[in-house]
Amino acid sequence: MSDNFTIGIYSLINRLSSAPSNPSIFRVGDHLRSINPEAYDPEIIAIGPFHRHKPHLKNMEQHKVRYLNLVLQRKEESILERCVTAMRHLEVRARKCYAEDIQLGVDEFVKMLLLDGCFIIEFLHKLQNIECRDEDDPIFQYEYIQSHLLHDLMVFENQIPFFIIDSLFGMIKFDKGDKVNALIWPFLQNGIFPLQDLPEVPESRHHLLGIVHDLQCSSFAKRLSHIDSMEMENIDSAVELQEAGIAFKKSKSDSFFDIEFKNKAMIIPVWEISDSTESLFRNMIAYEYYLTGSPQRYVTDYVYFMHCLVHSPEDAKLLRRSEIISNILGSDKMVYRVINRLGKNTIISDKFSYSNIFHIVHNHCGRTRNIWMATLRRDYFSSPWALISLLAAITLLVLTIIQTTFAILSYCKLLLKLFNYKKSIFQSRKTRPVSNLEASLNCITLISLLMS
Repeated sequence: MSDNFTIGIYSLINRLSSAPSNPSIFRVGDHLRSINPEAYDPEIIAIGPFHRHKPHLKNMEQHKVRYLNLVLQRKEESILERCVTAMRHLEVRARKCYAEDIQLGVDEFVKMLLLDGCFIIEFLHKLQNIECRDEDDPIFQYEYIQSHLLHDLMVFENQIPFFIIDSLFGMIKFDKGDKVNALIWPFLQNGIFPLQDLPEVPESRHHLLGIVHDLQCSSFAKRLSHIDSMEMENIDSAVELQEAGIAFKKSKSDSFFDIEFKNKAMIIPVWEISDSTESLFRNMIAYEYYLTGSPQRYVTDYVYFMHCLVHSPEDAKLLRRSEIISNILGSDKMVYRVINRLGKNTIISDKFSYSNIFHIVHNHCGRTRNIWMATLRRDYFSSPWALISLLAAITLLVLTIIQTTFAILSYCKLLLKLFNYKKSIFQSRKTRPVSNLEASLNCITLISLLMS
């Protein structure tokens, strides 16, 4: 029995030694998944091994086969053997990209890579080239299917390694001048991460989601490298910052994450929030959460920044009116809910990307004058009735001051009269004696002055 036990221990050790050391595709843990589990699940197609057995995704399997058949019809017959041979050579390397053991045999795993890779290439090519579509292709007869597919190709758990796509593309590409980076273009043309020019595929090339992430963050990463990180501070919500004298303006920067604070103004690029926003950002955050070797989490930091600004629907309304948030969801309350959920259970970078802005804004709001101004705006300028009450109180105070001033002036004038009259009596006594009748008249005059 001890021999069997020892063999079992050695089996565990051998399994550990063959485990991947640097995977790039993970199942999202409960820490992130608990807020919105559906955001991490594909809607109509399974790519890779994690979701392939779900019943509602089975319908797309026939379309994968159909697209592979289109590839074979377009190329010479030997292309299938070449593709299968290439996938077999990459099979072990592809398995190591997943953070858990894939319970598929070699043939089944190679078949999955071939079908999924060819489908991605065909779909993204047809999406950009209308003339290459078949009239009877149901994927392009219904626009909602295309939308769901683009969503599913950006799900973190729904990926295959990009080197699989790159290898297949080199064998089945449509024209000699075609480049694999053209496949990424549809993901860069949405309203969330728009780019004007087609960039080169970054060297990391983990998978489609990772490539889109790296392309979006690259320009901001270069700019951030020249900015010193500062001590982390907290900031108030957008409405509270506005009350403290901070304005919000739309940025014209070509980098989505490029936020600035200049001349008491927060300058932020437009953020289009639609039905697909939460899922896309959640999967970007998940990618950063499991990414090794990179201390910066640019998307996570950005989401946390916006989460700090938007504490209520009123904050979302302020940013929408400032043209910083483009709301396609419907109400400001829905925007608030999306941003609020995105900001939960996130872990920002050790060197927070916006720590310098937080530090400057925190100091601005901590100054006594700005605190007084914020209190004044909050307590007296928050509504028309509060403003009317303040104006009425100021008017009453001014009238009271005027009345008091006139009373004091009148009293001073009376004292002056009494002083002058007493002075004249004193001088007259020096020159001549005063009779009883004259003294009585002087008393009557004094009494009349006091009563006047």
